[in-house]
Amino acid sequence: MAFKSLKRIQKLRRDVFKLPRSVQDTIPIKKVWEDGIFLIGRQQYTQTFKFEDINYAIASQETKDSVCSKYSALLNSLDNGGLYKLTVRCRTLGNADFERDIKLPLKEDENDQYRDEINDHLRGKTTETKAIVLDKYVTVSVFSLSVKEAQSSFMRINDDLTAQFARLGSRCVKLGLTERMKLLHDFYRSGEESGFHFDLQETRRKGHHFLDSICPDVMEFKRDYFTVGNRYGRVFFLKEYANRIGDDLLTDLCEVSRNLTFSIDILPIPVDEAVRETEKILLGMETNIAKWQNNQNRNNNFSAEVPFRLKEEQEETEAMLRALSTRDQRLFFTLFTFVLTADTKEELDNDSEKLIAFGQNKSSQISVHHFKQKDGLATALPLGAVQYDVWRTVTTESLATLIPFKVQEVMHKNGIYQGINAKSRNLILCNKENLMNSNAFRLGIPGSGKSFGAKLEISLLALNSDDDVLVSDPENEYSALIRALGGAVIDICAGGKDFINAMDLEAGYSDNLDPIVDKVEFMMALFQRMEPECHLNRNEKSLIDRCTRRVYECNPGKTPTLFDLRKCLREQTEPEAKNLALALELHTEGSLNTFALETNVDTGNRLLVYNISRLGKEQKGIGQLVITDAMRNRVARNWSNGKRTHLFYDEIHVLFEDEYTSAFLSSAWRQFRKRGAYPTGITQNVEYLLDSVDARTMLSNSEFIVMGNQAAGDREELAQLLNISPEQMDYITGAEEGCGLLRMGDALIPFKNQFPANTKLYRLISTKPGEQGSGEEKEEV
Repeated sequence: MAFKSLKRIQKLRRDVFKLPRSVQDTIPIKKVWEDGIFLIGRQQYTQTFKFEDINYAIASQETKDSVCSKYSALLNSLDNGGLYKLTVRCRTLGNADFERDIKLPLKEDENDQYRDEINDHLRGKTTETKAIVLDKYVTVSVFSLSVKEAQSSFMRINDDLTAQFARLGSRCVKLGLTERMKLLHDFYRSGEESGFHFDLQETRRKGHHFLDSICPDVMEFKRDYFTVGNRYGRVFFLKEYANRIGDDLLTDLCEVSRNLTFSIDILPIPVDEAVRETEKILLGMETNIAKWQNNQNRNNNFSAEVPFRLKEEQEETEAMLRALSTRDQRLFFTLFTFVLTADTKEELDNDSEKLIAFGQNKSSQISVHHFKQKDGLATALPLGAVQYDVWRTVTTESLATLIPFKVQEVMHKNGIYQGINAKSRNLILCNKENLMNSNAFRLGIPGSGKSFGAKLEISLLALNSDDDVLVSDPENEYSALIRALGGAVIDICAGGKDFINAMDLEAGYSDNLDPIVDKVEFMMALFQRMEPECHLNRNEKSLIDRCTRRVYECNPGKTPTLFDLRKCLREQTEPEAKNLALALELHTEGSLNTFALETNVDTGNRLLVYNISRLGKEQKGIGQLVITDAMRNRVARNWSNGKRTHLFYDEIHVLFEDEYTSAFLSSAWRQFRKRGAYPTGITQNVEYLLDSVDARTMLSNSEFIVMGNQAAGDREELAQLLNISPEQMDYITGAEEGCGLLRMGDALIPFKNQFPANTKLYRLISTKPGEQGSGEEKEEV
């Protein structure tokens, strides 16, 4: 096809050939700018964008169809005259990556034994699962007379791509100069990723070439392979194409090699030009068919049928013309390039055979680029260069089936291990700091592994950070772990020796100018918990407000107690005050005075458990409420000192049993986010959460939710609340222990949380009868 658009691009990217005299000359970059723009030809400027994956592989068919439709819209929105390169890089997490990004550093203390166990486990998982990471980029080329003109074009393209990928549920960001240089450095100098350093101003000042920081020491191009430093590589191209390639191409390619770079160059053709050229082709085909029939007629062969090949070509061309004219399809020229890299020539040859066999299984032919390894390598990398021509025309519909999405991965820098991705088998490393808010829940029926996962997270926070960790423990499940890690346990019970003053009030307790406003809210919730059958009336609320203010104002510099509040209530003349004072008697003068005395325990330890397992049923709800207030005080103190706090509430559903307690927790929950705190609610009784308006709001607004096996009724409610498809719900239907679904922001990731049972840490965090302190060699799955 003699398309003017293709001829124009070929002419514009044509450059004067120069024999490479150094390693730098093999990299086709002429100039760079601080905003990440490269000049790679006389007028060809390029910019690279990185986009995130979405959960395409585990989505419902309806969702897949919707994604394909939106991806088609993205392709149709590409500007005429531009050149687009979609690059997917498969890379394996090596030992250097593990040491830098995953391994827990040892601190030469008594907890190093647990760090060693965790590091051994994570290293084993990284090796076992291959830990293949997919990096995905779009490199855009524009042909301009000046860089200012190119910058203007890239600003508009950036806005368009960001909006289009957002509709797909992905996130697209522009790479700056340092990020683009690091991307190339990590390819050319594999194994030396940690040694990357690039500063354009420093490079100019020293008079160095900007490519010196990324190029390898040696590059050599042979007939059918190349070497980069000590590594071997080979470039392939797609020579013969199948009529249709399925949407599993990317998933299958990842199984071919652990070090593969795959690029698709895309050149959009204007619709009017595509229609005009297609009509010319169709006219030529009709002429050929007419000539063939005339020849048959002259030979008196009037019943001869048109050969199948000619008919098929005509039908395909007619279908393409209809698609361009009536079905909102566009025409694209595409170019497929593959690069394999390996540590040895033998490994490279083995992977090459797999890639060629892969193409044959797809009814396509993948061929080695003989004598064009240098040009093919430059074309495959996200530079924007196209240095060979093996183009094929495809429609939007055909190109959209090559969907570049597979499954979302979460591997945040400084992230906490949350298990492995059940679909990709990669580690899940989550840093809640990267989320819009830090609120979290762990949900699941008894035995689903929710407490195990919470304890493992607490262990990792304690061993790999300096953050504070506070735990509300109604069943004495966390005390042994916290003590072993060097923390403190506050045992709160009737007749015990540890006391927490319910009237404690730290500076910064509230966002209000008057912190007593929030303290009054807490006191109302406390009185409601003391008399759950009776609802506070307006007079009682006024009395609680009046007396709470008075005891703080009458004792400047001294923290009042519930004794002071009861005394103040008895001094009031209203009959309701006498009733309130009487209700408070049991919790001051009576046997349940645990929260009426001055705080006598050290709450300064960075690892702290409030153990309320020995409180009676009547006081346990009160205990959790007072602990919430104590945590609020601690968060206020840490916030003023610039320290983060992680809060864990087991059996959190108890705090939603009445409107006052629920409102106080909801208020505290909102404040935690603003003050560098990371609260996590844990419960097996999901139905209680779903019955509370405050709980449903907190749950739907939480960015981090771990769901284990769920009861049937709860599954339906969660699916509706969190917009989970039936296919995704399968991961929490009859799920094995430690398996389930992790929601992070908009991502839903199936996970498996496994940890070796023959370790000391496992025996500390296991809640199975008979396993605590045992040495049974098995895993929780």
